[in-house]
Amino acid sequence: MGNSDPGPNEPLSPYFPSDAPSLPGNGRRWFAILLSAMILSGAIYAFATAFL
Repeated sequence: MGNSDPGPNEPLSPYFPSDAPSLPGNGRRWFAILLSAMILSGAIYAFATAFL
């Protein structure tokens, strides 16, 4: 195994914890974005099924 291969304890993980890519922002912000997108898509679906 070369230096770029994951360790034997983590055969399915391509990244070590220090090399893992991170998203900008914090968890609360992404949770709020996903929650609002889910609520908005639910409202659009309700409107479409009620009036179309």
